[in-house]
Amino acid sequence: MVAAALCAAVIFMIPAGKVPADADSLSELQQKQSDLKKKGEELDGQLQKLKSDRTKQEQYCEALEKKSVNLEDQIDSKNLEISKLDADIKAKEASIASKQKEIDTDFQKLKKRVYALYLTGEASNLEIVLNAKNIMDLADKSELLRVISEHDTGLMNTLKADIDSIKTQKAEIEKNRKTASDARTSLEQQQQQLTALSKEAKKVLDSLNRNAQQLNSDKAEQEAALSTANQWLANYFSSSSKTAAASSGSVQKLISIAERYQKVPYLPGGSSPDRGFDCSGFVSYVLKQSGWSLGNALRMGVVGLSNYTKSVSSPTPGNLIFYWNYNNNGTKNHYDHVGIYLGNGQAIQCDSTGGVKIVTLSKYWGDHVDSYGRLP
Repeated sequence: MVAAALCAAVIFMIPAGKVPADADSLSELQQKQSDLKKKGEELDGQLQKLKSDRTKQEQYCEALEKKSVNLEDQIDSKNLEISKLDADIKAKEASIASKQKEIDTDFQKLKKRVYALYLTGEASNLEIVLNAKNIMDLADKSELLRVISEHDTGLMNTLKADIDSIKTQKAEIEKNRKTASDARTSLEQQQQQLTALSKEAKKVLDSLNRNAQQLNSDKAEQEAALSTANQWLANYFSSSSKTAAASSGSVQKLISIAERYQKVPYLPGGSSPDRGFDCSGFVSYVLKQSGWSLGNALRMGVVGLSNYTKSVSSPTPGNLIFYWNYNNNGTKNHYDHVGIYLGNGQAIQCDSTGGVKIVTLSKYWGDHVDSYGRLP
């Protein structure tokens, strides 16, 4: 987890004003400076990954929220559908009751007509009528059918068909209502599951936010430590250059030696062609190989190299070129990268995208040039 990595992070803090007493202390300080820079790159990577994770988690939470709203809308729709079906069922029940009342009335009239037929001798068994349980039972009595006119038989069949039709319609409505009710129950279950997922997602997002705060805090401490180290080294080399001027090397030799190390791989904190370079390690190594003493330092960082040179507005071959980049808060970070200007809009430098190489100062690199510095 990110939090565990944060707890294990080691930040080298250098008290401002604590000055190393000998070369060994200076070497240790420079190593700490390199370690701080490497740690800063690691923190940048962690922050970038965390930012991506937070973005994904925020998008996930938003999707859950939208899904929850959609489910609520579906449940409301099902409730309206069920209410309408309930109203339809009541209407069908009222129709059945009305039709049944009509049937009961006609049944009583029919019984009277059959009784009249009986009195005239047209029917042989009054019990057929008097013992009939309902109109359906009466309609099924074959004996009675012989004594009832075709009109009465048609009337009974029509009434029976009407009531059967209404019951069928009611059964279909009740079936549809059950389907809608089951669908609503399923939606409510989904909503409960979604609520649980939303709570869990918010917990994860809160954890990511806490980790981001911790990382930013560690990053601030790391940057403060690196700034202290860079400032001390800058002051050290500035003081050294005043008391013992650096020997001036040849620009032609500088460029020739720099081009010799093309394709040497990039290595954070690296300062030799055997293992690899980072940007300031490459420039420091080439300067020393070309005759510059660097105030007896093993190497300089980007800020130290900037202070070692004199800023110029119109670059010439052999000048150092300094680049800027964005900090995490979106502000410019001066002296983020360094190379050697070759002239004709080109520079040679070492970066993580290809090690030591010649770049054209257009597009990306041209847009990020901060300043140029002339070597002493």
